[in-house]
Amino acid sequence: MRTLLVTVAAFLIFSCKKENAAPGKTVEIYLLKSFEIINGQCRVNPSTAIMQDTAAIGNNDIQRYSISDHTFTLNFFTMQTVKAFRDFTSFAVTVDRQVVYYGIFKSSYSSASCDNSIIMSDNFSADNKIKMQLGYPGLLQGATVEDQRNNPKLIATLRSQGKIE
Repeated sequence: MRTLLVTVAAFLIFSCKKENAAPGKTVEIYLLKSFEIINGQCRVNPSTAIMQDTAAIGNNDIQRYSISDHTFTLNFFTMQTVKAFRDFTSFAVTVDRQVVYYGIFKSSYSSASCDNSIIMSDNFSADNKIKMQLGYPGLLQGATVEDQRNNPKLIATLRSQGKIE
């Protein structure tokens, strides 16, 4: 009987779904050194993506993250690096170097649309912010994007660092 109770208790403890993810240590954004776009979509194929060895946007470069509008506030010097990204530069947002989501950089002056992807856009404003949005210039009707911009592990990590607004 005791074995049955211990087994049932262990099952209940380990099978419960946790609402809050445990935070990681770092949130970083890596550019991709190689990747393929999924045919007919403006989306990075995760099975072909290889990240660069060092982060383009390091954990210490990220000052704030807005859950409501999916905006990262970066330090001034890192924002200058982002402004130098070319249109269609691919990237991965990571927690402890584990990919949370892939996306594509679209400059604010680009005329090419990009559906089916999370897009990093700069608004070239003085506030050093980059926005992660669904599609460019916006999500078209019928396009689908797996929205991981507020992934629980990503948010838990940023919250543990006091970077959530």
